[in-house]
Amino acid sequence: MNVPSTFTGESKRFSGSLSAALVFLAVAALGAATFSATASPKAETLETLAKIREAWVQYLRNKRLEPILKSYAPDAAFLQPTGERLTGSAALRTLFQTIMSTFNSDLILHSQNLEASGDLAYDSGDFQETLTTIATGAKINSKGSYIIIFRRQADGNWLIVHQVWTGTPPPGT
Repeated sequence: MNVPSTFTGESKRFSGSLSAALVFLAVAALGAATFSATASPKAETLETLAKIREAWVQYLRNKRLEPILKSYAPDAAFLQPTGERLTGSAALRTLFQTIMSTFNSDLILHSQNLEASGDLAYDSGDFQETLTTIATGAKINSKGSYIIIFRRQADGNWLIVHQVWTGTPPPGT
């Protein structure tokens, strides 16, 4: 087949443009992969914190005292809806022993904000809970807001350092 020389020249220009476009796309894809890799540690941290939050809820529901206590730093503070501040492992142990021996919980957390920066992170949202009194079967409904503040420890694990519950405290708690 005879191809006019002007068509061949245009074909070479098109081929050169196509090669340049492919190189551009490859570089852009590499840049996106690099960006994704640098964004990944924060995404992994947020995923880890969400898993810690969900595990905490399950520990409460299943009355697993030791695992729930291991979620807290030794000097952690727990602020109750009444405004009472409980600080330290011994106070938290007493709190959760009392809750777990008195009530069954169906706590549901609705996270609104989960953020991390450096070695600090927070999870803030709303909660709904029905506490069923073990002795009588009476149900106590409550709702409000919460904030959990985490700190990354030297070993890389995240622990709760402050936990705050707001709302109207259920009667008898």
